[in-house]
Amino acid sequence: MANRKLQVAFEYHYGQRGVLKPGDRFRVCGGPVYITDEGQKIPMGERGLMIFKRYCQRGAEKWIEAASVGGSAYVILWVGKTCRSPVVSNLRRRPYRVRKQRICVP
Repeated sequence: MANRKLQVAFEYHYGQRGVLKPGDRFRVCGGPVYITDEGQKIPMGERGLMIFKRYCQRGAEKWIEAASVGGSAYVILWVGKTCRSPVVSNLRRRPYRVRKQRICVP
């Protein structure tokens, strides 16, 4: 087995021009889905506003570490390719969709 090093970056590029830096607020949707034996899909992902902390990559695995706004949760958001979970057989890792939160100034 290959020894993969963890690479940490404090910027995450999404879309054509979007860049997240530590402290930036962004909105997420999508994420992992659990598929029951009957074929029903149950969404398991986080939603809402997050605060960007850092972006990590180890081989083909890619994720964002962030804190949820208004709560005390620290979340790991998968942004790699869709694949099956190595731990839970019916869980599908789907990437989160990231959008930067726009600040409205009157």
